[in-house]
Amino acid sequence: MAKKLPKRTVVIVGGGLCAGLVSRQLTGMGIEVLVLEQGGDHANGAETRLPNQRDELRWDQRQGLMQNWQRETYTLRHSRADESLPVRWMEAFLPGEGIGGAASHWNGSTWRWAEYDPTLRSRLESRYGKAAIPADMPLQDWGPSYGELEPYHHLFEKLFGLSGKAGNINGQIQAGGNPFEAPRARDYPLPPLTPILASAMFTDAARNAGYHPFPRPSANASQPYTNPDGSKFGGCQYCGYCQRFGCEANAKGSPHMTVIPIAMRNPNFELRTHSWVTRVLKDRKLRGEKGGEVAKLFAKHFKLEDHVIYLKRTKVGAAVGTPGRIGKLLCETGQLLSSVYLVSA
Repeated sequence: MAKKLPKRTVVIVGGGLCAGLVSRQLTGMGIEVLVLEQGGDHANGAETRLPNQRDELRWDQRQGLMQNWQRETYTLRHSRADESLPVRWMEAFLPGEGIGGAASHWNGSTWRWAEYDPTLRSRLESRYGKAAIPADMPLQDWGPSYGELEPYHHLFEKLFGLSGKAGNINGQIQAGGNPFEAPRARDYPLPPLTPILASAMFTDAARNAGYHPFPRPSANASQPYTNPDGSKFGGCQYCGYCQRFGCEANAKGSPHMTVIPIAMRNPNFELRTHSWVTRVLKDRKLRGEKGGEVAKLFAKHFKLEDHVIYLKRTKVGAAVGTPGRIGKLLCETGQLLSSVYLVSA
């Protein structure tokens, strides 16, 4: 017999990177959050302890930290005329299973968006004309600009212990960094990782050929580090067991040792592991006279303050919108959660 549990203001399916960041933000605002994760906790398992952490057969070849493809997978077809068939084995874009998701086994490579990415449609239209973009291509500007997103890029870099060298600080090109990156307000929180011999040889060859080599930004701490929330990182050991593996030194920025523990300090946060969500049942009261209307919260059409006023004066049962606008209404105003029963982005 089904057991009905107490309601929560926010329920997040999956305990990965986005769940950790959202939970940290919302619980700090006093909002109740429940995270349902189908896997377990990687923090103190064999995947982060020697000698098991370096078991290539278990973690690499047999994908021990990945989603179980025999239980849940994608379907694939090469054309619309083909029948969609289940994918039984993946070798790239591997979803993780357990707290931290894919960010528990990633390699830490972390790039910021380019300055033109949030306005890509406008940029392409200005260069090639509106006719260059097919009518059925779902390409649009994001709404928020790179300048609005920049502080959040920097916050992520501090929380996850990024190592790197800035190439453009407030419009001033910095020697040794990426000269083509968008302007940033500050340098990375940690210096770049120590280059191995192959990297040093490549750097010399590229520079001699007139190029601008720079160290790749990485969420692997180049030295011991404590982030603004108090999470402690060890320095990278350069062991070579990084992508597809957990981290023996706690040097890799993963949610299970950064944002998730911070959220768990709050009594308004609950994490349920081994909780596999197979479907979401919709409440019929969301639509109609009792449940209120469905709000469309898209940044392209309305300003943030207009949406805040709309939510204050309108009975809304459900909302759908662009991630940037949903995030601002959640994190900067708190208005969305005080007005809406269900949010989908």
